[in-house]
Amino acid sequence: MPCGEPALRDVHETGRPRGGFQRVMDDYQAGVMQMPRVATRDGNGLDAFFYPKGIVVAGASNNPSKAGHQVLKNLRRANFPGPVYAVNPKEEEILGYKCYPRLSDVPAGVQLMIVTIPAESVPELFKEASAREDIEAAVVLASGFAETGIPERVHLQEEMISYAKKAGIRVMGPNCVGVMNTDNKLDTTFAPTVKSIPGGLSVISQSGALGASLLMFAGDHPVPMGFSKFCHVGNQSDVTVLEVLEYYAQDESTKVVGMYLEGVSDGRAFMETARKLTGKKPLLVLKVGKSDQGSSAALSHTGSLAGSDKVYHGAFEQVGAIRVDTIEDLLNAAKALSMQPLPRGDRICVLTEAGGPGTIAVDEIATSGAASLARFSGRTIKELRDCLPAMAMIGKPDGYADMSAAATEEQHSRALSCVLADDGVDAVIVISVPPTFLSPVKVAEEILAVAKGSKKPVLVCLMSGEWVREARVLLESNGIPTFDMPDQAARAAVAMVKRGRYCREMVERGDDR
Repeated sequence: MPCGEPALRDVHETGRPRGGFQRVMDDYQAGVMQMPRVATRDGNGLDAFFYPKGIVVAGASNNPSKAGHQVLKNLRRANFPGPVYAVNPKEEEILGYKCYPRLSDVPAGVQLMIVTIPAESVPELFKEASAREDIEAAVVLASGFAETGIPERVHLQEEMISYAKKAGIRVMGPNCVGVMNTDNKLDTTFAPTVKSIPGGLSVISQSGALGASLLMFAGDHPVPMGFSKFCHVGNQSDVTVLEVLEYYAQDESTKVVGMYLEGVSDGRAFMETARKLTGKKPLLVLKVGKSDQGSSAALSHTGSLAGSDKVYHGAFEQVGAIRVDTIEDLLNAAKALSMQPLPRGDRICVLTEAGGPGTIAVDEIATSGAASLARFSGRTIKELRDCLPAMAMIGKPDGYADMSAAATEEQHSRALSCVLADDGVDAVIVISVPPTFLSPVKVAEEILAVAKGSKKPVLVCLMSGEWVREARVLLESNGIPTFDMPDQAARAAVAMVKRGRYCREMVERGDDR
């Protein structure tokens, strides 16, 4: 869905992005997960990686410490619906999957090959695969190729790709972690603890370890966060980061794209691809290499051209990509963008019951360079004073309201309703550190009663850990994003402001698609 005026109108008239992350999560929790199947796109040709009809694991193992074992374990745990075959001449069965001595012995109907054998044996495997007519894609988890810089190892990669191209087999990797797709119950990675929870975020990473860790971290959130797809491109011997971005841009299940980037070899192509994607959905980029030392580390890791950080920063702004500094910020921004409507402007209200956390949020907004505090009307200030305890601090600074710890659950909702009605407010961050004499769930219910019908984004920071977990589940299950800390909520709100501004600029330029 484009982010031009039609999309903004749809978001703001309904109060929720149509077909967004919340619908996905509601369906999943109700046990009726029915994600749309993406039509095959011959122009990109990556469907065989994300929607394979059948899978063969070359290098399957009974040894739990081997990647060939963990891949089968993950496929079993994810409950992949298609046939899965294992290649291991010494075993008859592994984890319930039948084993075959050679790839040529595997029944027809395989579309995706997962490669976990040693690098030295990989070219011969591809030679064998080229004799088949069914394999269209291969994920090569094995390492020890061009990333080593050793000429003989570089040649192994070239030989592998030569066989693959002759056979029309697309290759992800080598030296990669794998591909995941919760839409298709697919997990070809060897990551041990990723929770396959459906959601709207799709991730592309130039680091397998960091990408997998990001998904693990998302699943371990106080309210577990789901995702749609994950891909690590490894050495990019064939499939590139840009191709995956193109795929995500067309993918109906992907609502937000998160990217870990170390560098690109073709800056112009990256900008063209990213611009096409951001015309349809948000792109969050965690770009490393800010320092000279970091750039050197990135170069040694992926071989990508790191380049000037200022150049990258400017390029991101031009194409509408939103830069984040941490994994946590990427996930938080993705959650907010997936759940809530975009703000119409850059004016954020901070509504808190605790001065310290509120001040942290104010600092984040004021120093962001992209957003500002809201401006309360005289009417709003009067109504807040009338509905809140006498010790509440209103409008100091403007757009900030400290309700005080004496505020009741009902006063939370009255104050929220008041600021949302103000034309000088584009978004609201509610911060609560519920004292023991308040019920966190009741506070959440009062916030939800007002926020759920709002056409303006509402983000909630509920501090106090386990004490507020039930309240956070209630809010997020109803499409209201929650956060551990006020600075996290503020940075997520700023990301929403940036996205909203870019979409409005597209409309003004007349290039919303």
